[in-house]
Amino acid sequence: MLNYILSAYIVFAIVLGGLQLVNRRKALAKALVALFVLGQWALTAYALLGSSTPSSEFFSVDALAKLLTLVVSIISSAAFCHSNGYIVQNEQDKDAKVRAQSYGAMTILTMALTMAGVSAHLAVTWIFIEITTLCASALIFYRRTQNSIEATWKYVFACSISLVLVYVGILLASISMGEDSASGLSFAALGQAADKLDDFWLKLSFIFIFVGYTAKMGLVPMFTAGIDAKDAAPAPAAAVLSSIVMNAGFVGFYRFYAVVQHTAAARWAMMVVLVTGVVSVFVAAVYLVKVHNVKRLFAYSSVEHIGVVAIGVACGGVGLYAAILHLVLHSFAKSAIMMHVGNLFRVFGTKQMNRMGRYIDKTHPGAAILILGLLCITAMPPSGLFITELMIFKALISAHLWVVLAILAVLLCTIVWAMSRDTFSILFLPAEEPLLRKEASQPFPWTEAAWQFALLGLSIWWGLWTPDFISSLVSAAAAI
Repeated sequence: MLNYILSAYIVFAIVLGGLQLVNRRKALAKALVALFVLGQWALTAYALLGSSTPSSEFFSVDALAKLLTLVVSIISSAAFCHSNGYIVQNEQDKDAKVRAQSYGAMTILTMALTMAGVSAHLAVTWIFIEITTLCASALIFYRRTQNSIEATWKYVFACSISLVLVYVGILLASISMGEDSASGLSFAALGQAADKLDDFWLKLSFIFIFVGYTAKMGLVPMFTAGIDAKDAAPAPAAAVLSSIVMNAGFVGFYRFYAVVQHTAAARWAMMVVLVTGVVSVFVAAVYLVKVHNVKRLFAYSSVEHIGVVAIGVACGGVGLYAAILHLVLHSFAKSAIMMHVGNLFRVFGTKQMNRMGRYIDKTHPGAAILILGLLCITAMPPSGLFITELMIFKALISAHLWVVLAILAVLLCTIVWAMSRDTFSILFLPAEEPLLRKEASQPFPWTEAAWQFALLGLSIWWGLWTPDFISSLVSAAAAI
């Protein structure tokens, strides 16, 4: 039954995405978007409200899948809403073509991200994450400028290389199973054969798969292409790249990491993830101190947060629960702030922070979102990320990782200082190099403001007062 429903969903999304690509009518484009969003939420309701946890060899609607499907649906709905007003701005000469390609790519991208979350097979997860690369590249190429072309080919090249590494890792995982490889490469089959996996080939496989998925997650060493992509992509696409695309990469890594934790290589894998997480936070801190582009400022912040998630996963216990909840809360906060960068560009006509100033005088709702967004992504109260980071600190103390705790505390303080300095200068100080606009800045649409406040509100609510249903899903996902 599950395979039929998910197959129908895939066909549904591909058909609607194909219709979007050939359609040139604005009214029909909006109708197709509305139809897809309804279908997306119908699938989400099926996943969340099912009385049991349906699964097959290739797909499984377990707690992690339910949680991330819900996050995909919320953020993709916000992205589609923002795209409605964003896509046609100053694009009148190519309005229909740009709209068609953007909506079509966003539709299929949302489907691929959803399916990556419910995939229960090493190779199937890889396939859907590869599809996200192709769809995301179409969104990055949106402006057709030299910068967007360069960012697109860098993203495609880096992600293709990284997914080749994952493919090699899948082959090595098959070798590690030995005679049990005939049972397939589903995560369930790998888990059942965990005590028989060859240690050498398993470690080699884990390195390839983990390094390969760092391109999607935004971790060191493959994080650079994602930074350029988020900078070049339009605000709604950048929001998706900074949140649910990172989550898809995390799923690919996490499900395999869960298998490794039942083998003799468990502690070794934990140390690899821990060191990678610390290095990622360090790299983010270094770049955030000297960055001048507001979009890159928030993009490098994603590197910091996924590094914190990796540290929490490596710690295990309460750190693992906190890491998964941190991933979800970060998705809401970062997508909201990335969407708001679009309004900063509307007002100032630039992404260079030295040409921005007195934003609080331009729009009070926009300034409120920027302040609240800063508090959320720097994990300052009332941010829910404040709670999850405290839980990760607790996990580090329980594991007696005092050196890691000290390094992390210093790096996070540096990041809070750097981001606060730049954001408050945009809000309250005059621009160092005022940019003379030939046209008046455009108003802040109330629909976009409502979505951004809602996403930031979710990031606070689910952190400070986590609903029992969400808490149980996070706990079950951590128990994998």
